[in-house]
Amino acid sequence: MGTEQRENLDAILRQSVFPAGADVSGQRRLLRELTSVQPLPADVTVTAATLGGVRTAEITIDGIEPSHVVLYLHGGVYVLGDAFLAADLASQVGRRTGANVISELELETAGAVTLTVCDVVDWPVVAA
Repeated sequence: MGTEQRENLDAILRQSVFPAGADVSGQRRLLRELTSVQPLPADVTVTAATLGGVRTAEITIDGIEPSHVVLYLHGGVYVLGDAFLAADLASQVGRRTGANVISELELETAGAVTLTVCDVVDWPVVAA
């Protein structure tokens, strides 16, 4: 990244709609408002569910007869967002693989996620 690109990125980040002093719940509200501007495709449905005692979002796409399910584990942490806000990306995975998608929701400890890949290894397999 060149100096000019870095300066432009720095300027963009400093103009953030997330006030630096805002609490997490206020920032979450702002994030939801921002993401609601770009709705999910009309053929995507997101339903709250649970899997192995963990709250999840089940993402289905109309017209896809899934023969399998993808367990989508967000690669980072949900500090502000959650599986519902990430449903568009998860639905793209489902669309490309012809699958329903189960996306985990956050398990919070002081605002950080504690769910890891190791936590889901022992989740029960549910036959469709």
